[in-house]
Amino acid sequence: MAIQVASPSSHSFTSEAKYRYDVFLSFRGEDTRHIFTVPLYDALHRKGINAFIDDKKLGKGEKISPSLLKAIERSRISIIVFSKNYATSTWCLEELAHIVWCKEEKNQLVMPIFYKVDPMDVQYQRNSFEEAMAVLGERFRDDTEKVRKWRSALFEAASLSSAWLLKDGYQDGFIESIVEDAYARLPPKRYHNVDYIVGLEPCIEEVMSLLDESDENRVCMLGIYGIGGIGKTTLAKAVYNSVFYNFEGACFLFDVREISKKYQGVVSLQRTLLSEILDENKIKFCSVDEGISKIKHRLSRKKILLVLDDVEEVEQLEQLAGGCDWFGGGSKIIITTRNKQLLIACNITKTYEMKELNERYSLELFCCHAFRKSQPPKVYKSMSIGITHYVRGLPLALKLIGSNLAHKDLEEWRYTLTQYYKISRTTIYEILKVSYDCLQDDAKRVFLDIACFFKTETLELVEEILGACYYGTRFYIEVLVDKSLITIADNGLLLMHDLIQQMGKKIVEQEAPSNPGRRSRLWYYKDVLNVLRKDLGENDIEGIILDPPEQEEVKWNGLAFEKMDNLRILIVRNTQFLTSPKYLPNSLILLDWEGYPSMTLPPDFSPPKLVCFKLCRSLFRFEAPFQNHQLFHDPKEIC
Repeated sequence: MAIQVASPSSHSFTSEAKYRYDVFLSFRGEDTRHIFTVPLYDALHRKGINAFIDDKKLGKGEKISPSLLKAIERSRISIIVFSKNYATSTWCLEELAHIVWCKEEKNQLVMPIFYKVDPMDVQYQRNSFEEAMAVLGERFRDDTEKVRKWRSALFEAASLSSAWLLKDGYQDGFIESIVEDAYARLPPKRYHNVDYIVGLEPCIEEVMSLLDESDENRVCMLGIYGIGGIGKTTLAKAVYNSVFYNFEGACFLFDVREISKKYQGVVSLQRTLLSEILDENKIKFCSVDEGISKIKHRLSRKKILLVLDDVEEVEQLEQLAGGCDWFGGGSKIIITTRNKQLLIACNITKTYEMKELNERYSLELFCCHAFRKSQPPKVYKSMSIGITHYVRGLPLALKLIGSNLAHKDLEEWRYTLTQYYKISRTTIYEILKVSYDCLQDDAKRVFLDIACFFKTETLELVEEILGACYYGTRFYIEVLVDKSLITIADNGLLLMHDLIQQMGKKIVEQEAPSNPGRRSRLWYYKDVLNVLRKDLGENDIEGIILDPPEQEEVKWNGLAFEKMDNLRILIVRNTQFLTSPKYLPNSLILLDWEGYPSMTLPPDFSPPKLVCFKLCRSLFRFEAPFQNHQLFHDPKEIC
């Protein structure tokens, strides 16, 4: 039975402290490593809590390393897992003594967990703790001060009110309750979840070292480069999570390359940058130049942390972080890119190359997704090792293949692996596509809709729209999450790695390589314009988004949609149609047409399943009979 000894008390932290970790875990490895402490560590990370665990500690030796002492000092919270043999380890006792010192001198919060031991046994050194301390008293009879320090630390830690007690074995929900308690005690934060950071710790240390090299009064720009899917964004998120509370403001801008290509994309990135760092929601401007001016003016005296993720062009960097004089002294700017030459062109001298995982970390990452633990079951071991050799250390592929094989039996494993081994190891598209091929038909359709139209849209909106197309949409979205094909951010947005999105789009392109009018989904603005202007559309088309980077003028006959009787999704932005549509398909579920060119809709347009209707900045006005039509549940959708 799990019993919380006392309710948590409020705790404050000094804002000046330079923390590296949220939580430090102290534990006796042989007692609790695999059955309790590692699952606790994983749960903390899933919650976005940056925890330190000494995975190299073997319980041998007497002298604790300086780096471990430093890790304790740079943690906001220390969680001590007291177990039966905790006091038999001088290493654990040295950790404990230093934790108690940090509590007294640095105001660190300490959370003891009594794992199948009586708190009174720890506090007053009874039973196994009495035996252990008696042995140590004899062993260190020439250093009684050391033993006294350990006894005092045991008494102090066991006396704390922020304790948790697990009496009668492992109980569901116990770890989750501890995680929630720790999370509640941490200061407000803007974390970005990092699912698994297997093999990242050395990378984090190197990047942190590069950031620490710079003068505290100077702005530091650092570039992380490497191939797609290698883990650059994951590394940047882990570094961001480790240091952002040391700054006056922080912002992580995702998908700079993709968002910059959209109309007003850079402006939206500039607005996000300012609103997150300044914690202001109503920041308005309409041009890139005005955004640059505001960034310089508002941030030039602020010490900030900024991550620009997936930057492709020099111009993108110049428009978001064009110079060190844009930001206050001590600011850190981190850029992730596939293009090393971009960093050279921008004179960014501090760089870090992201490389493939080694065999050990590859196997561990794969197993985390395939089995939810760090090592494979014996019967799956040889196949698991074979997969890691095959993938050659690419984290995205390891994650995707592991998730695809999770919960499958041996026969399914063997069959699926034959599909992978038919593929050249250099063809990342085909490797990723196996996960798609294993999906049910409607799950495939949901995946392609998200890849082509709904990446970075809210889960709520996508569920509503696709729920009118497919029965069980929420289930299929959960399947895609389980397969690691999409993720759901803390703010409810649907996210997808750009390589996975490219794979989805390539699947659609291969439906009709030389004829866009015969494909199920169209997103490339030149293909869409060509289909509309030349009336090349067919019944195959289910979805269209037309969003050119610069405003386009469209000359057409207004009849291009007549052949598209299966069109479900129509999104039009940043275009000027010289003729209004004479026909719109009644199969539409989403109609989002910015600048719709008419005051009326086509006379025969009466879509029974329409769930989203937006005609922002258009001439359209409801006519009384149409306004009362049953499909328009919420006239507020009309902009």
